[in-house]
Amino acid sequence: MSPDLESYFSVFMLFGASVAAISIFLLLKDKNRPFANNMLALLAASWGFSCYWFFAFIQEAPFYSLSLTTFIGPMIPLTLFPPIYLYVKYLFHDFKKFNSTDHVHFLPIYIYSVFTLYLFASGNFTIDQMRAHPWFLSRSMLSSYIGSLQGIVYFFLASNMLKKWQDKLKQEYSDIEHRKLKWLRNINICLLPVFLIGVLSTIIRSTHLNPYILYMAYHAVMCLGLVYIHFTIFKKPLLFSIESEPVVYQEAPVVAVSQSSKAKQASFSDNGKHQAIVEKLQEVMSKEKLFKNPNINLNELTLAIGETRNSLSYVLNNYIKKSFYDYINEFRIEESKKLLCDKNFNSYKIEAISHEAGFKSVSVFYRLFKNAEKITPTEFRNQNISLKSY
Repeated sequence: MSPDLESYFSVFMLFGASVAAISIFLLLKDKNRPFANNMLALLAASWGFSCYWFFAFIQEAPFYSLSLTTFIGPMIPLTLFPPIYLYVKYLFHDFKKFNSTDHVHFLPIYIYSVFTLYLFASGNFTIDQMRAHPWFLSRSMLSSYIGSLQGIVYFFLASNMLKKWQDKLKQEYSDIEHRKLKWLRNINICLLPVFLIGVLSTIIRSTHLNPYILYMAYHAVMCLGLVYIHFTIFKKPLLFSIESEPVVYQEAPVVAVSQSSKAKQASFSDNGKHQAIVEKLQEVMSKEKLFKNPNINLNELTLAIGETRNSLSYVLNNYIKKSFYDYINEFRIEESKKLLCDKNFNSYKIEAISHEAGFKSVSVFYRLFKNAEKITPTEFRNQNISLKSY
């Protein structure tokens, strides 16, 4: 191996570790994030640390630590593959917290940790005597074999979960889930060469095939996988966020109340005026169908009915008892139901129906429709067609 090539490769490994650190920050910085982000951050941490360890191994001191390698170096193969499957699983089921039953996926790591502490204690709590223990090398080899086995197991587990996701999308249309599915397949494919090359480097001992070259190869794949994750986070941030439409209006806190403000509040208590605002809203929604504008906001609605922003907000919150967002989407759901029942729109895809009703996002439309009607838009349309046929 050329020293120059090995040196350049170490820089590549350090780059992969740096990309992993930035990706972890981006995945975890939002408190209101999908819990699945934690699993992907765990994957980035595992792969990133493995890249850093290889960088340190090549560069040696001061980056390389014999003590750290002795304790956790052999454990790295056990951490590479479970997070991929768990990421897919937690996204598919939309889990909000870690399931206690999923500790089984980290059982080899727990056993490794206990056994390592046993070796350390048996070696009089010294690194040299611990490394001289007859079971020390067995621990490393066993970790490599188990890690190789995990690779193929978790690849097929993740592939099976993705197949279920594909079957689900045959029944429902969701643009964001289609994009998630494509991204998840790509990241699962990254797992395949890692464990295949890792198995070769673990099993094969031949003068014609240097395991160190194979070791470099699967680390290169991990580094490229980390770059792909990082690029996707930047390019498609919606895949890593909790999907929702922005809240258009939020009441500002009242700091002080002047005499004129009190007069306005007193006028708000006039039921006749409040009823008039409600009727104006109903009129513009039924005749002008302002809800069809996907960018409609509170200011535009106040202009349409000729009222102030404060009065409209007060009526929505205290009389209609809905937020602006919920009020508008209620009309959109009703409009979409009419369109789904209209034979003139039978040729329209669900995506087109959602846009026609005023939704920006098809997946938001699906979620709100199912919450309101307890069935998907596709099922609603099919039921309507069946009833007409009958």
